[in-house]
Amino acid sequence: MANTIKDIRKIIVDKLEAMVDGGGDKIFNQVFAYAQGNFSKYPVAVVKPVGGRGTEIDTHRNERVFSFVISLYQEQSQAGKTNQEADDIMTKCSDAILEAFDQDKTLGNEVEIVKVVEFDTDFKVAAGTFNFANFRIECLVVVPNY
Repeated sequence: MANTIKDIRKIIVDKLEAMVDGGGDKIFNQVFAYAQGNFSKYPVAVVKPVGGRGTEIDTHRNERVFSFVISLYQEQSQAGKTNQEADDIMTKCSDAILEAFDQDKTLGNEVEIVKVVEFDTDFKVAAGTFNFANFRIECLVVVPNY
């Protein structure tokens, strides 16, 4: 089982990179495991660890919850996607995230449980217009403490 931020983030990134739609096309054109701001292909997913908490179960084990944010980005522009196209793509990506984590509650038996605990969507105008979404997920693991 995975029990580090690095290992769990890699599992999440690999999962996002492997996601395909009903036609076999990749859901995301780029996936990053670190904060990034200059994207060349959309839609994009960025996975960032944002915190965690833990408790002692007994003298041999700790329960730890790692929190990550998956940020999705889709550009809108005259040369890129229309507002409606960008919204449709973001909705498709958001539904795919929810479905992927609902259907794989243990990330391939690497964590005890993974949950999408909250998400939000919006758009922003700054050197272009972007649709974006943020998904906060929590991964619970049991870690030996000896």
